[in-house]
Amino acid sequence: MRLGAAVLAKSVFGLLVFTLCLRCTTMNSFSADLDAVVAGLQQRYASVTTMTGSFRQIFRAPGIEQIESGVFRMKRPGLMRWEYRQPEEKLFIADGREAHLYVPQDRQVTVQPFSASDLRGTPLEFLLGGADILNSFVVSWENSFKPVSEQVLLIRLTPRRGQSEYAFLVLELDPKNYDLRRITIHEHGGNTSEFILSNMTANAKIDNREFQFKPPKGTEIIRMEEGK
Repeated sequence: MRLGAAVLAKSVFGLLVFTLCLRCTTMNSFSADLDAVVAGLQQRYASVTTMTGSFRQIFRAPGIEQIESGVFRMKRPGLMRWEYRQPEEKLFIADGREAHLYVPQDRQVTVQPFSASDLRGTPLEFLLGGADILNSFVVSWENSFKPVSEQVLLIRLTPRRGQSEYAFLVLELDPKNYDLRRITIHEHGGNTSEFILSNMTANAKIDNREFQFKPPKGTEIIRMEEGK
């Protein structure tokens, strides 16, 4: 998954908002304290060991808008299962050593080295409580993006150091419990990947077999070198 669920974890091999100067009805216009929001977000996910939910992913580039949806399961330290169901079935599984992107229609699976360390500095760190927000990002209110719903918190996270695969993130949070509702990844070239999250459940029991992949008979296996 490298910059979609790896742009959301560094484009899950291409797995797979834009600025609008519109009035945003957000909690930013209330008396919310930015430091308190960051602390609340950090605390909300600090004890998370597993996370499940549904997602809607919207990728935007000049002349392109691609919308996909499905469900996901994640487990510390770096186990993931993203099931894309619409409009095309795809399956992304990270087993702690490798990531597999399987496209049934093509009868093809792409395999790439992928471990828990590859989650560092990616948006997926938030869902498993691994991100040190203030150490990794410059945090500010976001006042340009249109929120998915009313009465939310919008914050922008800009990576502090080094070369990141994205320019900044925009997080949309529930002001009551700091649950993540949306993550938007803004790439350096201007493209965006937006993940709208719902039906989130933390610390549900997940069998590790959910994160194992055995290619169906007749599947073409394509192996990619690390860093490609």
